[in-house]
Amino acid sequence: MAFQGMIKNAYQDASLNKNVGTFAFWFHRLSGIGLAVYLIMHTYVLSSAISGKESFSARMGAVQNPLFAFLEIVLIGGVFFHMLNGLRISICDFFDLTRAHKLFFWIEMVLFIAIMVLTVILQWPKLQSGFYPTM
Repeated sequence: MAFQGMIKNAYQDASLNKNVGTFAFWFHRLSGIGLAVYLIMHTYVLSSAISGKESFSARMGAVQNPLFAFLEIVLIGGVFFHMLNGLRISICDFFDLTRAHKLFFWIEMVLFIAIMVLTVILQWPKLQSGFYPTM
């Protein structure tokens, strides 16, 4: 019930304050949560190396498919958005440039889009061919 209340409050906040800062704040929070979830899953997969080569190969084989190739693109997007937005926040706060935060946000978005275009170009063959290197 408390989680439902948090979602309702977040939605009300976003609908009342429809500006760049609000959306950057929520996307930053969501990307941080997504990265934390990824870190747990990553640790789970890599922890199988303790059990031996066969166990590790089996678990890695389970995540070597087109769905996870797409999720790698989403992961890279989350990492770079979170990083660029964190840099924007740090620059605006430490150098007293808070009045220019919208300009910095759009610079961040241009860099983010450029990085994502490059990411998709590099990952596209992996998505199309279904070829994944073996261990």
